[in-house]
Amino acid sequence: MKRTSIAMFALVSICLASVWAGDGISFSGGSSFVSLQEGSRSVRLSDGARVSVDTLVISADSIVLEGDDYEEVTCQGAVVISDEERGLTIRTTRLIYDRTSERLLIPTWCEISDRSNELVATCAALYYDMNEEVLELQMRVSLAKSTSDGIMNAKAEKITFDRNASTLVLSGGAEVDWNGDRYSALIVTVDLEGERISLSGQIGGTVHG
Repeated sequence: MKRTSIAMFALVSICLASVWAGDGISFSGGSSFVSLQEGSRSVRLSDGARVSVDTLVISADSIVLEGDDYEEVTCQGAVVISDEERGLTIRTTRLIYDRTSERLLIPTWCEISDRSNELVATCAALYYDMNEEVLELQMRVSLAKSTSDGIMNAKAEKITFDRNASTLVLSGGAEVDWNGDRYSALIVTVDLEGERISLSGQIGGTVHG
């Protein structure tokens, strides 16, 4: 029995070492299950599950790493995604992360805090291309942005946030309340750096002189 335990420990250690060595990924958890079956390699973490990839840190009630290089990461429960370098924190209950393509998919309600851009938002689904720094917020999107003229509030069915270009593109019931004025249109584009708004299609609004 003792030799069997030692052998199993060594086998798990080899597997974990391969995960730690791959592309700077590391993980921890109160309990784990490792499968080395060909074609279905996986690591299942629970009880304080945590995964780190470069500057990205993900914690959740449970995390599953799958794939030849453990490139597929699925999280359930109280999920928190934090990236100190980007100044981003996202909270949700379900996450699918592809380490190869550097894309995050959240198919449920989430809260986003972007400290670098002084912006917070909520939505019912999120797609985040980390390479392009583009976030697509979908369904019942609500967003608040700190500006030199106070808080800008926006809502739409879809908001595309390009962090590199510092722009927001709102579509589907798009509305913006800012500095006492209200704007609505089929498409609303916001230049965050220049603090300018462009309206296109079915334009409406109320402004105060």
